[in-house]
Amino acid sequence: MSGGDGHDGVNEGARDGVPGTPGAPGAPDVRNQATGVVHGGLIQAGTIQSLTVRHPSEAPPVPRELPAPDPGFVNRAAELAVLDEALRRWTAEEAQRPASLVLVGPDGLGKTQLALEWADRNSAHFPDGQLYVDLAAVRQPGGAVDLGEVAAGLARRLGVSADFIPPDAAGRVAAYRSATFGRRLLLVIDNAEHEAEVRALLPRHGMVIVTSRRPLARLRFDGARSLVLDGLDTAACRALVRSWLDESEVSDATLSALVRVCGGRPLTLRAVGERLLDGSGASVQRVVAELTADAAEQRRLARASDGGDTTMSDAYTRVYRSFPPATRRLYRLLGALPGPTFPHELALGLGGQDRSAASAGLAELAGARLVRQLAPGHWAFPDAIHRHAATLADQSEREEALRFGIDFAVAACELTDWTVLGERLRLAGTERRPEIPILPELRSPGAALDWTERELATLLALLRAAAERGRHEPVWLMCQALWAYFHSRKPYAAWIEAHLLGIEAARWAARPDAELRMVNQLARAYVELGDHPAAREALEPVEALLTTVENPQLRGTIHETRGVLARATHQPAEAADHFRAALEANAGDERGMALQGYQLAGALLDLGQPEAALAELDRAQARVPDARHAALHARIGIVRGEALRDLGRREEAVAALDAAAGLAERLGLWAKAEGALKTLSEWVTDPAARARVEDRRAAILRRAGVL
Repeated sequence: MSGGDGHDGVNEGARDGVPGTPGAPGAPDVRNQATGVVHGGLIQAGTIQSLTVRHPSEAPPVPRELPAPDPGFVNRAAELAVLDEALRRWTAEEAQRPASLVLVGPDGLGKTQLALEWADRNSAHFPDGQLYVDLAAVRQPGGAVDLGEVAAGLARRLGVSADFIPPDAAGRVAAYRSATFGRRLLLVIDNAEHEAEVRALLPRHGMVIVTSRRPLARLRFDGARSLVLDGLDTAACRALVRSWLDESEVSDATLSALVRVCGGRPLTLRAVGERLLDGSGASVQRVVAELTADAAEQRRLARASDGGDTTMSDAYTRVYRSFPPATRRLYRLLGALPGPTFPHELALGLGGQDRSAASAGLAELAGARLVRQLAPGHWAFPDAIHRHAATLADQSEREEALRFGIDFAVAACELTDWTVLGERLRLAGTERRPEIPILPELRSPGAALDWTERELATLLALLRAAAERGRHEPVWLMCQALWAYFHSRKPYAAWIEAHLLGIEAARWAARPDAELRMVNQLARAYVELGDHPAAREALEPVEALLTTVENPQLRGTIHETRGVLARATHQPAEAADHFRAALEANAGDERGMALQGYQLAGALLDLGQPEAALAELDRAQARVPDARHAALHARIGIVRGEALRDLGRREEAVAALDAAAGLAERLGLWAKAEGALKTLSEWVTDPAARARVEDRRAAILRRAGVL
């Protein structure tokens, strides 16, 4: 297994068995062959005057992320007309600027459902995609939102390769906006609390619908219009209730009383409808009487939840009481979890051995509109209902939910780690944890990373909960396993926060080996961010830790990171020394030695020693000859081309870069392919040949979502 925390790139869509190993030792100097089916661009050059170029032709993805609207939508004709008018103006202006509309109102008025209903009716106007962001799901303790990471996620979903998304927040927002240029798309931003959150996510082109409990009046300076929602009018409420009840089941007077006590809120009316149709035989008159009685109890329930509307809280309580015991228990346990979202398998696991009962309970909660499915396998509470559910669990149930949730999070992260990176050095814990049969959807690296990105807010909330409760081992184990996701998708704020907690947890657990790994992975985040002083500071404890850690591969990871930092700060001699030490520490691990040999070759090139660099590359290539290591082969080929160039062996250099770029392109390593072609373009002297290389490079940038 490889001991390094670094790896040779996660290929999320790659297949094993890609033919070709560019620049292998003993290969003819200028011969360049490719066999099998080539996907993407390919240059075959006996000399640099002979170029055959094919372009990547895949179109960028069209995201369709909006949850389906609830059935039974009624009225809101005036509000729909306002949205229609905004669309008409946007269309009349030929979509030259984004159009924004803010739906404002308290919980339960149906702001999100109005947005989803209108979007569903007008989806044909947005052929380039519909994006959805629920800021409540990613809001951190204290209320902050990592807007840079939200923007990066939107950019990735619009087809921008993660390798081309900058590390800083401003750069990520710029990459996202660039990806929206010229696209007719719709973005729904749910649960915004501040104008700055919306401003950072406004696209270059497209329409934006924002929901908020606050007016966000300063967005008017950005051209946004506000639409304040009131409760449904009497006619609409009656239509909604009449969709459940026959005319003969309720008198006009009782119906008017029901509308009045529910305050025109569709969410409350639906909750009451669930109570009316639960099979208990309760009449409308009885339910109205229950809702209006005992005002003191209503106020107590409101204070216990959020200090908000008493009728809503009481309505949810009465619906909750109408469920069978297993469903009530599931509602309480889900409410005890941190954060408003949860994956399907976590909900089923909370049901214990009887997963079928948990599945039925989740269906009951969904039928009552107490939870909703945002995407397949991904569920959420509406804000007001989550606050209500959070008040119901007792202390033992709260601990039970958090204990299972934390164990689930560790297992899910470890499964993602194995799926993405396969064999690598992993430190083992000592605690016994239950077997959790979870997540069949984590069947491929790309699917595993997508699942982790979707559920990241929940995973981080459970990691924080583990830290707060002194469950130290799950904290550092989760951080270790999240490396695959952090290194691939690069959510730097989450990466740093998690590892600061991981370092503290490893210290409390008296695990210097785990602390060393946490320190190393934290330092890599700072190196990638270009914050070299922070990286050095993060590495300060390693000298003391190394005296207590015997694992040579773990020592090798530290030398590797120090080498990467030394190269980044233009200290190639120091970098070479660290990579040599890392190579030695990986003795017996062929892939680990190959990776460190590749790193060492780069440092030797920086030192002006191309012959020595070539020798290291030959040894590295010989250690991993098979196609399972194709991503590392592509990297080796690029550095080989640079070494050959420095030796003046131009034709061999072109052939090596050509082959490496083709392999990187077939693997979907767009940044590596583009970098190799950029270097190749600088060396080609024939104008027509250079134009063809640049044309191919532009095609790769388009495929990576950059152009």
